[in-house]
Amino acid sequence: MRIAIVGFVISVLAIRPAAAHEIGSVRADTLWHSWSFDPFVAISLLFALWFYGRGLRQLWVRAGLGRGVTYAQSSSFALGVALLFIAVVSPLHSLGEALLSAHMAQHGLLLAIAPPLLLFGKPGVVFAWALPVRWRRDFLHYETWRALTQVGDSLSQPPMAAVLHGLALWFWHAPAAFNAAVASDGLHAFEHTCFFGTALIFWRAIFGVRSSRRAGSALGASFGTLLHGALLGALITLAPYPLYAWYRGRTEVWGLSALEDQQLAGLLMWVPMGIVYLAACLVLASRLIADEGRPSEAPVEAVVVRKNRFSLV
Repeated sequence: MRIAIVGFVISVLAIRPAAAHEIGSVRADTLWHSWSFDPFVAISLLFALWFYGRGLRQLWVRAGLGRGVTYAQSSSFALGVALLFIAVVSPLHSLGEALLSAHMAQHGLLLAIAPPLLLFGKPGVVFAWALPVRWRRDFLHYETWRALTQVGDSLSQPPMAAVLHGLALWFWHAPAAFNAAVASDGLHAFEHTCFFGTALIFWRAIFGVRSSRRAGSALGASFGTLLHGALLGALITLAPYPLYAWYRGRTEVWGLSALEDQQLAGLLMWVPMGIVYLAACLVLASRLIADEGRPSEAPVEAVVVRKNRFSLV
């Protein structure tokens, strides 16, 4: 999965608002026309799909259709890209100007839905196959790349990944930071980058389980994230007054008071996102039980470095 860091740079850069604050209050009769189209975003997402498709074709030509990466895994990656498109390009993004609940749905896609779908598609394996043969053989010799992979591996340890993910979640949902971000395209872009980037690190740590010991650590990280995420959702839901000044006077056109909209937003964080983290906990717990007393085995398709050479084993 190391090479996924490079492949997802384009995707991370694409997670930015596109003229988000020029539209004003979005109404139901204009919502369908409120696409946040930005050529950079669209090209970045299309490039990610094209690069993945190129690698998948190379892999399947060599290994056979559906081998190395299954049809379900490749479909998962495509679905993840589609959800990123919905989050940052579709009218959902513009609706987030008027409704906190829509904004929270967008955050849910960036934090808990799209990243695991993308990583389930084994982008590290596929992006490696998309590289020219010479690059594929020599890329991992570069000292800069080795340093980056060491940093990536350190950040992807479950405890560290959970801390980074949690800090991003809590900091950007603090009223002062949230109000500042929603009022500024630059800060909004940085907020989305923090969400998506730390989510990739977190879910990479979860998907990177290779042993019972790592499964236990990942389970603890997932359970901790489940608990503090639910707490944040509960605080937003049960707050007795609107926390986010930006939405005061903007939600009424949609038939909701600012407080009602905030309660709905909190529930979206509390329940649907919580279900995703709970599912991760259950999968890891079952893995931990199943692996008890058995030697760990590396996956056949894992991308590894052996004697400074790139290979699939």
